[in-house]
Amino acid sequence: MTNPRLSRESSHSSRLARKIGTTDAVMIGLGSMIGAGVFAAIGPAAAAAGSGLLLGLVIAAFIAYCNATSSAELAALYPESGGTYVYGRKRLGPF
Repeated sequence: MTNPRLSRESSHSSRLARKIGTTDAVMIGLGSMIGAGVFAAIGPAAAAAGSGLLLGLVIAAFIAYCNATSSAELAALYPESGGTYVYGRKRLGPF
């Protein structure tokens, strides 16, 4: 038995609804970048940085914020799926 709701939905175009804002996208990006970095590199970073660890983490957080903000702005400028590959292709060409 086919579900009439699924049949009706599949007849429409398969575009994703845009329900995430720039701030939401930045926060998601920051959370994933900082979360992955903290768990993967905190031990070796603490050993190498010594007392400068906190300053290093602040600098890394600022760089991650800049990266997330630029990615969010590019996503708003080119609303297509494909991530940074789409942005690079649009700006640099197919090569």
